[in-house]
This record gives sequence, C-alpha cells and structure tokens, in this order.
Amino acid sequence: MIQNKYAVLLADDSSDDRLFMRKALSRSTRLSMAAEVCDGQEAIEYLKGNPPFSNRDLHPWPDLLILDLKMPRKNGFDVLQWLKHQAEAGTLARPTLTVVIVSGAFLERDISQSLEMGAAGYFKKTSVRREQEDMVQELEKLMAEKAERKLSPES
Repeated sequence: MIQNKYAVLLADDSSDDRLFMRKALSRSTRLSMAAEVCDGQEAIEYLKGNPPFSNRDLHPWPDLLILDLKMPRKNGFDVLQWLKHQAEAGTLARPTLTVVIVSGAFLERDISQSLEMGAAGYFKKTSVRREQEDMVQELEKLMAEKAERKLSPES
C-alpha cells in the first residue's frame, strides 16, 4: 500500500520563505511538516538525530527534505555532499530520503550541480499561491512515484 502522508523537513534561513512553504504545505493532503531548521548545519544535526533533535517521536525522520541552497554555516550543497558521503558509507539512517532544492536563484549551474549531487528536483521559490500549489502538487507526485517504484518488482 502506498503511504498517504510524507513527513517534510524544511531547511531555509529565510523566515518569510519558511512561512510561504509552511502555508503551501498546510494545504497538502499528502505532505506534512515534521520540522523546520534555519541552516544546513541544523539540517545535518536533525538528520543525525543529535540534540536537540534526538527524540524521534518529537523530531521524526523526514521522507522529504526541502533544501535551500544559500544558507549560513552550511549551505545546501554542503548538505547534499554530506548526504552523499553518508549514503556511500551506508551510514544514512534511512537511505530513502528524497531531497529537493527550492531556491531563489534559477541558475543552470546550480540546477545541474544539485541534480548531480543527488537532489530529486529543483524548484524556484515563489510567493504566488498558484505557483506554490503547483510546486506542492509536483512534490506530491514525486513522492508518489518514488513509492510506486519502491513497490514495483525489479525488471
């Protein structure tokens, strides 16, 4: 059976952008906000389960990480690199984590580098409600397709 709800971890340093994303996700029937963090270092600490995120009942493992690229301390590329190293070492708590980039910049080099580093998608930040709804629908579709592939027998 396909999972109906997917937990989302949002990593973005802009409180305004987090607010827009929170509102957009609140209208989703399939995506629910698990937590928000303000930079890449906090995202890594959350995924590691380090304090203050060690209680997985309060801070559940996300199915989807929505990641900004331009953040202080560690940026989105740093998080993608860390995830890649964890996956290669086999030490990622749940290797099924889906990562998408949501960035204010829509630069071809950022898009291609993000996808090469393992992001499943790249979206432009927007405050326009219709565009937010379209993005959320795309995220829901991405997660549903991933679940379908997981359930399908190998060819």
